[in-house]
Amino acid sequence: MADDDVYHMQHRWVIRGPIETVFRYVGDSRTYLDWFTVFQEVHPDDPTGPIKVGSHSKMRVKAQLPYALDWDVTVERYEPPTLEEVAIKVTLGGSFGMHGRIRFTLADRGDGTVEVTNAQQIAADQPVPRFLHPVAQAIFAYNHRWAMNQAARPLQAIVAGATGR
Repeated sequence: MADDDVYHMQHRWVIRGPIETVFRYVGDSRTYLDWFTVFQEVHPDDPTGPIKVGSHSKMRVKAQLPYALDWDVTVERYEPPTLEEVAIKVTLGGSFGMHGRIRFTLADRGDGTVEVTNAQQIAADQPVPRFLHPVAQAIFAYNHRWAMNQAARPLQAIVAGATGR
């Protein structure tokens, strides 16, 4: 995959609470319906077992732009409480396919907060014309930023509720 065919997106949250609690929510897509408001459906292969390398889910996301995203997600690295990396296959609007990786890294800042970084690298299954790549990058980045901003407060609230803070 040539780098100019890859869409890069990154977002950071700063969440007050213990890193283990923050990771429990960020690293387990089965909790997303409780706080990550753009997720409409989450269907894990194993709804009750521990998350591990190989854990798999299918999800549906509806963000601000006028399309739904169907996700097929498999955990490839799982190192609680600091790292989770997943391989994704995404279909936009039922037809345009993409694939790539999402990495969540968590760092305890030592002041009672955790910095959570979500970094995504996604490529279209069928390359778009080069002149459209910057437009697509801007649209995907805008949608990603909007979706991630929707999740910050609910994530903080669920972590606070879990820790009594």
